[in-house]
Amino acid sequence: MRWITKKRLKSTAKAYLFLAPFLVLFIGMVVYPIGLGVKLSTYGQRGARMWYVGAENYTRIFSDSMFWQSFRIPLFLLLIQVPLMLFLATILAFLYETRRRDGAVFRFLYYLPYTIPGIVSGLVWSYIFSDSMSPLRPVLDLLGRSDVKLLTRDNVPPILLVIILWQFTGYTAFLVYSSLIAIPREYSEAAQLDGASFWQIAFRIKLPLLRDPLITMFIFNAIGAMQVFNEPWMLGGLVVLPLNYTPAMYIYNSAFSQGRFTYAAAMGIILAGLTCLFSLYILRTASKQMLGRRLE
Repeated sequence: MRWITKKRLKSTAKAYLFLAPFLVLFIGMVVYPIGLGVKLSTYGQRGARMWYVGAENYTRIFSDSMFWQSFRIPLFLLLIQVPLMLFLATILAFLYETRRRDGAVFRFLYYLPYTIPGIVSGLVWSYIFSDSMSPLRPVLDLLGRSDVKLLTRDNVPPILLVIILWQFTGYTAFLVYSSLIAIPREYSEAAQLDGASFWQIAFRIKLPLLRDPLITMFIFNAIGAMQVFNEPWMLGGLVVLPLNYTPAMYIYNSAFSQGRFTYAAAMGIILAGLTCLFSLYILRTASKQMLGRRLE
């Protein structure tokens, strides 16, 4: 028994030794900042002076209309951009499958925008839609539409839609394709023997099997929509946007433009909590539907 206990302790110590680098980084880069943010959110601030206020920041946020109005753009992205991107990514993944042998170049080209940092892509698209430097301006001049402004406050949501679709659709399609090639070929071969076409196999057999990966990608992209910052921030250099255009922009402006760091910390905690609740709701709803289908 002693020998078994010592062996178990030794193996446990080895496991924690291998995990130690990750745990140190995780605690230092994730757990500690979250804990510090929670602590700061319970303090009031005026300049460099801070004092404990408990939940006062949170009660102020729930009556702060500017904070709740900032969710209009995330909701637009959540309802329009995320479903549209998943649909386009799924179609691309099916097209990838038709070119398994020589499709590596196409997959690389579609994946390439994801490798470009968000700030850089924001700069590039700001140049494309700028009124003075846009390469689209000569085309508009030829069409007699010189008076049209490409970048206005009303045009920012569809421009954000274009930028995010351009940047993330190829990456999402690559993930869908990775799940797609893991589906056993027996399903496709049996359907082909019954006379099913490629797209019938794709939508009636393979698409239902992609349910779990698509739900996971929907959650990750929904989290990204809730936290969108880089793209509207870069476009804000060319068109005047409200301080609360998105929740992340309102939190940033409250902290670094207005000096309300503790209030911004409380808003960050609420934003993280809402994102977690939404993710859990999607997971529970999807798991209940899957369980109900299995029982049927």
